[in-house]
Amino acid sequence: MSASAKPPRKKRFVERPDIRATLLDAAEALIREEGYAAATARRIASKVGLKHQVVFYYFGTQDELLLALVQRTSHAHQEKLERTLQSDQPLRSLWNLLRDRDATKFHLELLALANHNETIREHLASQAVVSRSIEAAAIERHLKARGIEPRLSPQLVSILTNALARLLIQETTLAIDAGHDEVEAMVEDSLRIFETSGDVAAPPGS
Repeated sequence: MSASAKPPRKKRFVERPDIRATLLDAAEALIREEGYAAATARRIASKVGLKHQVVFYYFGTQDELLLALVQRTSHAHQEKLERTLQSDQPLRSLWNLLRDRDATKFHLELLALANHNETIREHLASQAVVSRSIEAAAIERHLKARGIEPRLSPQLVSILTNALARLLIQETTLAIDAGHDEVEAMVEDSLRIFETSGDVAAPPGS
């Protein structure tokens, strides 16, 4: 090397996958503990003892970090959903999965975040379509394998199951439980009847 030649500049940092995962874990923890608004670059980095510039080095922007977290969460949920629906009682297993209070509260926070972030909103919307398709297909396979012709479409069953599970959790979070026992009893009857006949239980008093 000539005396005038300069050695190649060394990078100040070398990207480490564990740091990236650590930042995502910190963002998730903050959202679960305090809500999506708490997940700022400074708070995320501070939670794991790093400077906030690290967020921008690994993700470019705070929004990109949050999008990466949403994508990671969606991927994990889809994998769990597919495993759950392999059950001999797919609808009951789906109901039990959706009744996970912590997971549902976290998802609701991501939905609130999506109101302020178009890219995240589009991602969650596309994933919701995928999840509904997976759920409906599993329910249809279960009924067809048993020669059952459902009176309600699998898509409608998927929508009703998700809506009821989330509503109960939202109300429980607000300390509202009026009518919940009645709903739980109707759901229990519906799960039993639907998986054997494709019908659902009639509402109490009908």
